[in-house]
Amino acid sequence: MRVEISHVSTFKVAFFDVDSMEVMWHGNYVKYLEMARCELLDKLGYNYIAMKKDGYAFPIVKLDVKYVRPAFFNDVIKVTTTLSECETFLKFHYLIENEKGEKLSEANTAQAVIEMKSLQTCFEMPEALKKALKAYNEKEKR
Repeated sequence: MRVEISHVSTFKVAFFDVDSMEVMWHGNYVKYLEMARCELLDKLGYNYIAMKKDGYAFPIVKLDVKYVRPAFFNDVIKVTTTLSECETFLKFHYLIENEKGEKLSEANTAQAVIEMKSLQTCFEMPEALKKALKAYNEKEKR
């Protein structure tokens, strides 16, 4: 199912995320992607807590990050997260910008659906996720 649900999150770059030159370490970008993705899933109404309750896990199976310019300690960054596909994987696109609107980074993630009891990969989205997407789209149309 092709979807286009976006959410904008803002974060302040914390001291513990930077190196001695006060530049955010490249590995910490992933943490901000995670936090932004969680906010989008909360907005959708089907987050990781609901997924687990329904017996599913959604592990990251692919991560692609392109670094364009650095973020620094105390910068406020904006992460625009877009759920772009919900077929056999959840696919997200991220755009990270600074307060000036300059692109800092762009990333994509893909998550597989795993039925937790059997640890088997599912090739169809859970019904609860489909219902959440439908409800979200209906709410957005109003």
